[in-house]
Amino acid sequence: MRFRIAFVIARCVAAGLALWATGKHPYNFYVVARWIVFATCCYGLWLSRSRFWPSFAPAYGVVGLFFNPFLPFHFARLTWHNLDIAAGVILLASLAFDDSPHASNRNDT
Repeated sequence: MRFRIAFVIARCVAAGLALWATGKHPYNFYVVARWIVFATCCYGLWLSRSRFWPSFAPAYGVVGLFFNPFLPFHFARLTWHNLDIAAGVILLASLAFDDSPHASNRNDT
């Protein structure tokens, strides 16, 4: 149960940062936002390891790919604006769905 709660909080924070990144901020804010969105997507992929489809795992993979801090993509500001909005919407939309394969049988106390 605590993994699910932590993941809900992580998705809310990451979505908020992604949507807030559409404004003008110092460069360090974007670096921190990139790390948090990337870590949240990696955590989502890890939690979805037992069921790839149907789940949000492909969406977490794509968002994580664009926001990865190790081999960063360098897009124009307008492109990042659109990617930030898409990432925020995807992370918020994932809150409405339960990705756990056996929600009633979860044993992650």
